[in-house]
Amino acid sequence: MGTYYSTYFKVEHQTLFDKGVFDGCLDADSKLHVDPMLLKQCNVPEFKGAYDAFFDFFNRFVDLTPAVKEPKLSDPFFKKMVEFFTLSEIPNTGLGYSEKTCKGRGISGTLSIQLANSAYSIIKEGITNPKIFGWMQLIEDNIGADRISDMTLAILQPFFLRYTERVSFECGIDTKEYVDKDDNTYNVPYYQNKPVHFVPMQLLTNLPVAHTYDDVEDACDYNNRLKHRIGQIIGVYWQEYRKYSKKQWKQIIIENPECYHTAIELYDKISSSGYDFNKDESGVFYNLKIQECTKRFPLNFLFGKHNNPADEIYEFSKAICDQYRHVVEDRRASEIFYRQHRQPDETDWQMLLLIVAESYQKGGNFDIHVSREANPGVGEIDFQLTRGSKANTCIEIKRSTNKDLLHGYRQQLAAYMKAENADHGIFIVILEDDSEQQLKEKLRAVQDDMNKKGEYIPDVIFIDGRRQLSASNPNYSISR
Repeated sequence: MGTYYSTYFKVEHQTLFDKGVFDGCLDADSKLHVDPMLLKQCNVPEFKGAYDAFFDFFNRFVDLTPAVKEPKLSDPFFKKMVEFFTLSEIPNTGLGYSEKTCKGRGISGTLSIQLANSAYSIIKEGITNPKIFGWMQLIEDNIGADRISDMTLAILQPFFLRYTERVSFECGIDTKEYVDKDDNTYNVPYYQNKPVHFVPMQLLTNLPVAHTYDDVEDACDYNNRLKHRIGQIIGVYWQEYRKYSKKQWKQIIIENPECYHTAIELYDKISSSGYDFNKDESGVFYNLKIQECTKRFPLNFLFGKHNNPADEIYEFSKAICDQYRHVVEDRRASEIFYRQHRQPDETDWQMLLLIVAESYQKGGNFDIHVSREANPGVGEIDFQLTRGSKANTCIEIKRSTNKDLLHGYRQQLAAYMKAENADHGIFIVILEDDSEQQLKEKLRAVQDDMNKKGEYIPDVIFIDGRRQLSASNPNYSISR
């Protein structure tokens, strides 16, 4: 789980949401990115003129190119172009694709030289409309949505800093002075000694995913829309041009005036769709909503009632499982699993339990360790809640449709407990159908046999994992 702006700065998530501020994660990326095309319709006051400012950045290369004698670093004018394309990373935006850091990558070195060479060659051909650089994803190697996002943040940093300054003032967030490369001073929050950059939600989108060419239009992939237009102009079908390299696309566009004008015309006309944070189909705020749920519904558990640490951890584990059932059945936290026509698997249910358990553990600052998929040599345990070596409760999750459910209860969980010298075990059944009564009867028969043989009998907790209807749905019923 990450640390969100709202958590770190002690501001309600809903406050930022209502202001249209992206509640980013300070120590993990969101897989969203800034799309410069969304600047067209942005109505945030601080971003008035930002769309024109983005493309004005590229006009400097139009002015420099005629003075370049040869595109080498020994040429002072070309060197200046490389310097302009050297863009520092913008920290603490919560955007991008890295799994382990929330830092932007910036642009420097070989990539800066590549972009300067490309700008030089394009402008040298007489193409001076800066909108051509809006197609960098299509024509430039090593440039994708995340790089475009980083570039946009760097080019428009003053816009984002002014926005951050206002949001911080309105939300009562502590700030410090930050002086940018142009000696402009802003008062913004800091995290790990670097300035935070708030981003308007209306500038964000996620990377469209097209599994087949037929999906392209539905995925709003405007690069492919341009490819289709150019394909019609040069008389090739997608089966052929889908194999073209970025270098080939650039050559086609800059050497064919009709293709070039089509690219500029399409960029002016086309619009991009921002990410729908209300639906939140990618689960950007999923962990945050679980954390908020655990805050609104605190764990009703008091340590110190048991003299035996093993019993205390066991009772705590059961309390966690009860809250897990609550957020699934009553708070519809599993709704994200069913979006985009998918069905949850056991990993989904395990990760949700991990989020719930860690949220309560961290929220209460409990001296408990939560681990998932530890391997004691007999397989991977779904969950363990431990306190040192004195107390250990193992938790196993199985879907009701799993053919190995009874084996998991009788042998698998017992083997994990023995390997880990665990005191207690809990078996969670996620119901995906109407088999609850039938499973209870089968499990009761297994428990009777275990009881006769003097074996430990773990608790069984049934959780209705079927898609829960919203209370606004006419088919909703309080009794499920």
